[in-house]
Amino acid sequence: MSTHPQTDPRLEAFAGSHLLLLDPDLEPSDVVGLLRNLRPALGAGDHLAGEGGARSYRLSRHSQLSGPFPVDADMARVLALPPDVSAVFALSCPRDREPAPPPEWMPDVDGLVAAFPAGLPCREEGRVLDELLAVARRLRLAVRLADEPGLETRVLRPDADVTPNLFVYSANWLPPDLLLRHVATVAPQVRHPRPPLDRRGQPPVEPVELDAYAVEVPLEEELGPRAGIIEIQVHEDEYLPPSLVPHLTGTQIVYTLRWVDTDNVGRFPDADEELRGIRAFAIRTLEACAATIMTAVGGAAVDEAGFFVSAQQLREG
Repeated sequence: MSTHPQTDPRLEAFAGSHLLLLDPDLEPSDVVGLLRNLRPALGAGDHLAGEGGARSYRLSRHSQLSGPFPVDADMARVLALPPDVSAVFALSCPRDREPAPPPEWMPDVDGLVAAFPAGLPCREEGRVLDELLAVARRLRLAVRLADEPGLETRVLRPDADVTPNLFVYSANWLPPDLLLRHVATVAPQVRHPRPPLDRRGQPPVEPVELDAYAVEVPLEEELGPRAGIIEIQVHEDEYLPPSLVPHLTGTQIVYTLRWVDTDNVGRFPDADEELRGIRAFAIRTLEACAATIMTAVGGAAVDEAGFFVSAQQLREG
């Protein structure tokens, strides 16, 4: 077998595709299972002749994900893969790019800004590459981007800790005081936000009929002034993530759990060591609150990408 992708059609095809890099402990079915969260109609895939158990999954008219393909020594060397990679899924898709470089103010959450200095992926490529990165983030894997002239090999490792927010969907509405009592079992400091003031600077006297509300879990006393709060917002929503559409119907109550640090920079990948430690603790608290709410309302939860999250997963951290 040739050791240069330009003279080996198979390796050339891999070099020209975005690759999801698997480690030996991962079941490839986990990748397909997560994709079905985002694409519930995704089929069983077509067997690829001569490729063992590899299948091709049609994502759209122009994009498909194929794999898993085992990594041999030639592939690892030619594609400059990290040493722990045992197999890959290959994403073939159009090359759709923004016509201008990313703006300087844009935070580089997953490394895409540095990887695509001339223009970020957009349209079809942007959508399917975002899905591949979301899978990598959830499974703590890496993505090797397709080779491009003038650029070195680029491997992205999305960090799950920069997308900690969770969303619990249920037909059951918890009044504010009842939600407070449930959350207090795992976060005793939970509280109502300060009430809004009227024009005289006084809290309203008459009770207000709520169709939405929020409670908050302050973290400063435990973690210091940079820690901020976990905000839990409650409201009705007619929109459902694709993963929940086959399971829920009608308007749902959404319990949105967000971590907001004091300076609003904790979700950036370049957070300093102290803030990363605060973030890790905040995420554990947020997940414990979400698991408690799920149990109380009999709800289903998804993460920021729209992937299912179980109460057991949240309690196990």
